[in-house]
Amino acid sequence: MNKGYIKIALALLSVAGYMQNIAFASEQDPSANSSNGASTQVLSANPEETEQHMHSEYQEAEHAAAIMADALNIAKELAIRTDNHSVYDTVDGVTLYVQEVNDVEVGLLEFTIPNPNCYDNVIDLIWDPKGAAYIDEKFIDGYIPHAYNENLVIINQRYESMVKKWNRYFHALANKVEISENETAIIMASSNMNDHDGYYTNSTYENPILESINGFYPDVDSHEDIRNGKLYKMYINLMAFFIEKVPNGIKVTHVSSVDANVPWIFSKLARSTKATKMFNFVKLREMFQQE
Repeated sequence: MNKGYIKIALALLSVAGYMQNIAFASEQDPSANSSNGASTQVLSANPEETEQHMHSEYQEAEHAAAIMADALNIAKELAIRTDNHSVYDTVDGVTLYVQEVNDVEVGLLEFTIPNPNCYDNVIDLIWDPKGAAYIDEKFIDGYIPHAYNENLVIINQRYESMVKKWNRYFHALANKVEISENETAIIMASSNMNDHDGYYTNSTYENPILESINGFYPDVDSHEDIRNGKLYKMYINLMAFFIEKVPNGIKVTHVSSVDANVPWIFSKLARSTKATKMFNFVKLREMFQQE
C-alpha cells in the first residue's frame, strides 16, 4: 500500500474518531441540537413518558454492559489455542486455526505489526464502523444506529455478495474495553434484534456461543433498504480483537464466528469467505508498517 495513502488514511481516521466523539456528546446533550427553551418544552411535554424512556434506556444499557462482560470472558477463552484447534490455512505466514464450539466453527489467528507506535491507530481503525473499508474490498458501509456510551454501541455493517442483489448486513452489540495500559479488547455479538428487517420478518436466530445475549431485543432504527427487505441478514456469533503492546510491536489476536445465514448448498463458499475476511485483518501489518 502506498505510504502517502496510509498517512492520509490515518489522518482521516483521527478526524473521524474526533467527530464521532462530538456526535456522541451531542446525542447525550439535547442543548447541542436545540435551544434551551425547545429542550425544556420537549422534556416537560410528558414528564412521565420521558422518565419511563430514560429508565428503559438505562436498564437496556446495563443489560448490554453485562452481556459484553460475559462476551469478553468467553472471547478470552477462545483466544487461547488448544488441542481442539486444527489448521484451516496459512497465508503470508499467518495461520488460521478453527475449532467447533456448540456446533459452530470459531476461527482464531494472531499476528504482530512490527511498529510499536501504532497501538492507538490500530484500535481506532478496528473500532471505526467504516474502518473495514481500508482492508476489505467487499465492504460497503458501516454506521452506529445506537450508542449507550462511547465504548458500548450497536453497530451496522454491510458487505457486497458475489451476487449483488444478495448484499448482506449485520447488526451487533459492540464494546471496546481497556483491559490494561497495554491491551485493549474489541468485542461484538448479535442477537435477534428488532431491526424491522423486511425480509427475515420471522427470524428465530439464537446465539450459540454467547447465550446471555439471547434475551437482548433492542429496537434498532434501521435504514430503509433493510426495512424494505433489500439486504440479507447475517449474524455475529462472536467476534473479538485483542490488541496488545509487545516488545517487538503490536500483537493482534482475532477470534471470529459468523452465521452467514445461507442455504447449506453455499456453506462451503461461506466458510471460505469468512476465512478470507479474517485474513483481511493481516493487511494491518502492511498498513501500519514502520518507515
